[in-house]
Amino acid sequence: MKKLLSITLLVSILFSCGKVSPSRVYREFKEESKLEFIAHHPGDPQIPVVSEGENMVFKYTYVHEEDENIADDELSEIFYLEMPKCLNSFTYNSTNEGENGTINVAYRKSCYCGFSEYTLEKAIVSASKTDDNHWQISFDVIFKDENGQEYPLKDSGKYTLNTDEYF
Repeated sequence: MKKLLSITLLVSILFSCGKVSPSRVYREFKEESKLEFIAHHPGDPQIPVVSEGENMVFKYTYVHEEDENIADDELSEIFYLEMPKCLNSFTYNSTNEGENGTINVAYRKSCYCGFSEYTLEKAIVSASKTDDNHWQISFDVIFKDENGQEYPLKDSGKYTLNTDEYF
């Protein structure tokens, strides 16, 4: 009887533990678009949004792992890259003078942690078009928030054309 009770207790403990959703990465781009920055109210932080335009916008989304036992722990980090649609490849290094007009970058955190403005500290980006629906992009960026906290992101992967209305 003690063995049965011990096994039942062990199984109950194992099944009562919270489940963790694994982290995910999304890489996509939209043609005929541009990055804009909006604030919901005067004095609020400027938030990057994608709207219709003449360029291409690439979006990297890192959805952090979620823990079922923690309410409102959802966190996504989003890196935006806007570039002229006429390019088939490019490299960008924010430390090189004269390159700052080539591309536009932005960072955003999506969570229950409020909004903040982020400024670019460092960006090294390389991209090449592999076909009409795909790009290969590598980046290493660091953004800072209003309090000086740094947010580094680094990735390399294939971006797919998004033809949905939602981007």
